[in-house]
Amino acid sequence: MLYIKLKKTALLTLVVIALSSILFATNVYAADGLFADLIEKGAEIFEGMRDIIYAVSGFGIIAIAVGGLFGNFNWKWLGAIIIGLMVIASTSGIVQYMTGEKLAKVTDTLKE
Repeated sequence: MLYIKLKKTALLTLVVIALSSILFATNVYAADGLFADLIEKGAEIFEGMRDIIYAVSGFGIIAIAVGGLFGNFNWKWLGAIIIGLMVIASTSGIVQYMTGEKLAKVTDTLKE
């Protein structure tokens, strides 16, 4: 009985801490201070990963087309690839909409 009450109290405490940390968060200006290099490296890694993702997804679309030639066309895989590409391509716009700031070196590839 005591174990169940302790478990409920611990769960309630975790929920309250999570909600309060989300609701009472303040602005952190990391780009001006200690994390400037980290943000720059993250943008560089994102640019490299985006190019790799585009190439691999191109092979995936070709594989789905070949599967379609042999009668094994999978709409779920094609939809997942297309939606994933759209999300990766519009990441800069999503981040800019959420934060209100444009990331250095991360551009929106849907507009190019």
